[in-house]
Amino acid sequence: MRNGTFLRNVGSRLPSTKRRAALAAAALACGATVSTAAAQEVTARLVGYQETPQTINTAASGEFRATIRDEGTAIDYQVTYQNLSSPPTQSHIHFGEPGLSGGVALFLCTNLTPPLGVPAPQACPAPPATITGTLTAANVIPLPAQGIDAGATGFAEIVKAIRAGAAYANLHTTAHPGGEIRGRLGVD
Repeated sequence: MRNGTFLRNVGSRLPSTKRRAALAAAALACGATVSTAAAQEVTARLVGYQETPQTINTAASGEFRATIRDEGTAIDYQVTYQNLSSPPTQSHIHFGEPGLSGGVALFLCTNLTPPLGVPAPQACPAPPATITGTLTAANVIPLPAQGIDAGATGFAEIVKAIRAGAAYANLHTTAHPGGEIRGRLGVD
């Protein structure tokens, strides 16, 4: 059996963690180098039922997908949204557990005044829309009252919160300035 066929047959039957280990072992056997820090996938389904402090009954929905890479020093993300009740105003990642509101730690897009001290986020396009980007330590908005620092330390703290399920993404609209759709971020 050829190597590609073996990996295709075995890889499809293994859970993602075991699949990565099998692929890494095969790559090492072929003389490749493999990083010990595997990228981590993060996903969230964005719906009004997860908004706080008020749950929102809305036809709007969305999805947040991201990859934490480079040993936790960068997050490549994609956000999609549709059927919003009104124009989008901003979207970001908050530091907060399910059922609680938390401070804004990372902007994904905004049509409002951009935050100071961090690179200006992209504009939020009209729905249906998809936005993509990369977040790094330069994008962190410190939250001193919640123990989130600026820069690389703060980025590491937010990555840790995402991995622990203590962060969420949401999207705000003109009709729902507190947020119309939200989803808890979790590592696959």
